[in-house]
Amino acid sequence: MSNYFKNKLKDRLTYCQSWKHDIDIYLANKEITKQADEEFYKTRPFLKLVLNVYFLPYNLLRLVRYVRIRHDYKKNEIEMKVLNKQLNKFRNK
Repeated sequence: MSNYFKNKLKDRLTYCQSWKHDIDIYLANKEITKQADEEFYKTRPFLKLVLNVYFLPYNLLRLVRYVRIRHDYKKNEIEMKVLNKQLNKFRNK
């Protein structure tokens, strides 16, 4: 039974690492898009203001989604630490 559990922990750790990698790529691309938007709207401040007011509800939803992703990201890092501790316990037995 412990071997089965150990394999499941390894699978879960692999999934967490893969998820972290995917989110790292997503956040990096989001940052690039943000920088491109800032560069584009440097010469168009009025257009930026109008669009920000018009899309305010949508932008608030995007902000909530971003905060949730950051929360899940931090939670995933802690989960990976816990899984590593559990796997180390099995190795030391």
